[in-house]
Amino acid sequence: MKPDSPGAPLGIVAGGGTLPRIVAESARDKGWKPLVLRIADGCEDDWTGFDGADFAWGRAGDAIDALKRHGIRHVVFCGTISRRPDFRSLIPSLRTLRRLPQALRIVRGGDDRLLRALGRYLERQGFVMLAVQDVVPALLTPVGPLTHRIPDAAETAALALAARAAERLGSLDIGQAVVASPDRVIAVEAVEGTREMLRRVAGLRAAGRLGRTERCVLVKSIKPQQDLRFDLPSIGTATIAEAREAGLTAIGLSAGRSLILGLDDVVAAADAANIALVGLLPEPGPADASPIDAGSP
Repeated sequence: MKPDSPGAPLGIVAGGGTLPRIVAESARDKGWKPLVLRIADGCEDDWTGFDGADFAWGRAGDAIDALKRHGIRHVVFCGTISRRPDFRSLIPSLRTLRRLPQALRIVRGGDDRLLRALGRYLERQGFVMLAVQDVVPALLTPVGPLTHRIPDAAETAALALAARAAERLGSLDIGQAVVASPDRVIAVEAVEGTREMLRRVAGLRAAGRLGRTERCVLVKSIKPQQDLRFDLPSIGTATIAEAREAGLTAIGLSAGRSLILGLDDVVAAADAANIALVGLLPEPGPADASPIDAGSP
């Protein structure tokens, strides 16, 4: 998506990680003028070269006013937020205090509920919410095998089980990631996030809780009810390293509805780790038992 006119402002509400910078740089290349409002984990990153400011949770209302003051209509959310706001324990600014009743309602429930509520609130404030893929469509996961090695029969069975478990997990708004072997679910992601879940799997393997020949895979999948403008499942090269440490041999992602942060680098890292990487189609019906497209790598 390009701006209606060169130099049109784009608000980027940035958490942590590499994704917000990818979005900001791509937006600038396409003619937007990004204003980066850093919150939570994003306040720890270096944003030299971009206009913007840091906003503690207690100044969340100030961030909304800053967007309006700069004439921003389009806003995109991206990045990692590892800690939720606890407005009851903060001393908020007056602008935030005016919005506190709505804020307290928004932060209840799971991540999907929170992001949907926040999106609706900002739309009522007059903003148009964009998805990361509106700005950087190249980040979307392609369909089918992406690495030189494709999943074998055991990994394909494990991916299918993990995909089914991830759908159930997501429908309850718990998490997006599951580790499974062909015969059992090994771990599910909750509030700790994918990285901590994979560390837990590495610990299980080190403790002998997983069989030496047990083939384990990771699936990251959108939630059935998910608003695709927010928090698509994503991986980067760090995910590949963490999966290798946990002894995983394949990774599946929702094709077209998940993000790979640097496709060439991630595929190269997966090839080097001998991890099969694949973009998964939605769970098939009884006539088709494989979640993997038959395309060539």
